[in-house]
Amino acid sequence: MCVSTSDKERVIKNISIVLVSPQVPENIGLCARVLKNTSFFNLLLVNPNLNGKSFEVSKRARDILEKAKICKSLKEAVRDSHFVFGTTRRKREYASVYNFGGILPMLAASARKKKISIVFGREDFGLSKEEMEYCDSAFYIPADQKFASYNLAFSVGIVCYKIFEYLENISSISSLSLAKNKDIEALYINIENVLKKLKFKSNITSGSLSTIRRIFKRTHLTRNEMKLLKSIFLAAGKKA
Repeated sequence: MCVSTSDKERVIKNISIVLVSPQVPENIGLCARVLKNTSFFNLLLVNPNLNGKSFEVSKRARDILEKAKICKSLKEAVRDSHFVFGTTRRKREYASVYNFGGILPMLAASARKKKISIVFGREDFGLSKEEMEYCDSAFYIPADQKFASYNLAFSVGIVCYKIFEYLENISSISSLSLAKNKDIEALYINIENVLKKLKFKSNITSGSLSTIRRIFKRTHLTRNEMKLLKSIFLAAGKKA
């Protein structure tokens, strides 16, 4: 059983796509098309090079462009958002940059009750450092490092599609609830105890436990995922 249409619509309604200074008119039109393909409709354009070519390329997504909000700055575009995600291909430049697949559950969970903005930069050099400061977190889309920069419309398309697909396949909107830090900490302790019971003690160091902790932090465990892991390790502990 998939998430109800009304629940999915609520998440999508809370997500805005923000394009900062898009330079190629056709890219703007193509972005509008992929938004409509994936049920998104909140488009904000910061100082866009918008012209007739944008509308021509948008085809039946013309209404997305007509309703798009034109802003003078990124600050204006994200002022009503509770959480802002920036996009970058320079994954080592910023401290908190995640693989998009890893941050997707957190993004969707945040959009249950909060307004979310996903910000895309210019075609030639993306978002500036100053613009990244308006972002609470950032993510990159995995690509071959020899050619890591996606076309703007492709990037928007990938992100919108993956969110759309994720919402199509989860069983319940409640499964988007993120696990609390205290519950995750309890899970870490449980994992450590089970591994010791299973005589992994000689191979388990503080460093390897820290690695486990980092893995879980990157995946942003939901409550249901955390409960499943807890039950697995509890069962393993009883058989140890």
